Amino acid sequence: MESTPDLTLPCLIHDLNNVFQTLMEAADLLSDDPRWSSLSAAIFRSIERGKDITLSMEVVNHPAAPLEAVLDNAVTFVQDSVAVHRGPEVCFACDVEPGLVLRHPRAWERVLINLFLNSVHAMPQGGTIFIQARLRDGGTEIVVADQGLGIALELLPRLFQPDVSAKIGGGLGLHIVKSIVEREDGQVRAANRDGGGAEFTITIPAGTPIIRGATA
Repeated sequence: MESTPDLTLPCLIHDLNNVFQTLMEAADLLSDDPRWSSLSAAIFRSIERGKDITLSMEVVNHPAAPLEAVLDNAVTFVQDSVAVHRGPEVCFACDVEPGLVLRHPRAWERVLINLFLNSVHAMPQGGTIFIQARLRDGGTEIVVADQGLGIALELLPRLFQPDVSAKIGGGLGLHIVKSIVEREDGQVRAANRDGGGAEFTITIPAGTPIIRGATA
């Protein structure tokens, strides 16, 4: 008997694309009104990101991309999210060593977005998110820090476990971060900053997901 092909993923992607199409039509209607033009633009960018995520489900090998470009995409997404929710002002201070290239840019974009959204939630009055990336000890170190409330000491030992979060309905974001980083042979750790706020440090062995001076 001929086996039935597993169409779970193709069907899911098909259905998501239908959702994106409806959202695009709604955003297009909003764009006709100057009052909603910025919201429409944010929706369009979110749709494009959703399409990128669905594409990443189908394609294993993606072209490499500069870390600066991945960072810019993540920052733009989070800024759009803050604007749509009419949240307090959140600024980004980036200090990235030139020439760093990510081999799996979509995965690392998810890492950064989840870390940034975690910081936004921890800064109800707004503040600054600091990003630093450096070649260090033969590998690469990426640090994301904020000016937020910090991490409750009782949560620190199990912060990256599923469904562990200080916010209602949260808990998967940091688990996704850890899963992706470890899949790329890296490590991530969390700590509280001496001056207040949280700090996440990602370390990646040399030649794994980040390379220097490469373009593909």
